[in-house]
Amino acid sequence: MLLLAGFTAGAQNFEGTFTQTKTLKVSKKTFKSEGTISYTAPDQLAMLYTKPDGDFFIIDGPIVRMDLNHIAVEVNTDNNKAARSQRNAILYGVQGKYEQIAKEMDADCTVTAAKGGGKHVVIKVRKTLPKGYSGMELDYNKAGRITRMVLEEFGGISTEYLMNSK
Repeated sequence: MLLLAGFTAGAQNFEGTFTQTKTLKVSKKTFKSEGTISYTAPDQLAMLYTKPDGDFFIIDGPIVRMDLNHIAVEVNTDNNKAARSQRNAILYGVQGKYEQIAKEMDADCTVTAAKGGGKHVVIKVRKTLPKGYSGMELDYNKAGRITRMVLEEFGGISTEYLMNSK
């Protein structure tokens, strides 16, 4: 299940498409999905899947709604610290606030220049936890727009999102 110091005004709102590749590290099985994504600052994100059709992941302020594989969930992140941390990591990733992600996750953050003037960010937590994200990789283009997000979970699941904005 999705920020930049040097955050630009262009990242305030965007629409586009995404592809998702979820990898189970133990079995090396991969599952591919795709759909549309829209973001409106500061905390509105909608990922509507076209494959599989009908799935969605929505952040609406503190509320996270998702329906993945016909399992619907709604969580108020004001009342759920683990869900709030994951919600924030995704929103901050989109916003370019990777230093804030590292702070909240008690993680190390490395930023390097990428081809074309963008940035590549690697975030790795310092302590193993029972659940949540163990790390993230984020790629931004020259304009500061997110193009790739990888979420690494403690349970051995890696989810990569490739995003193309319009």
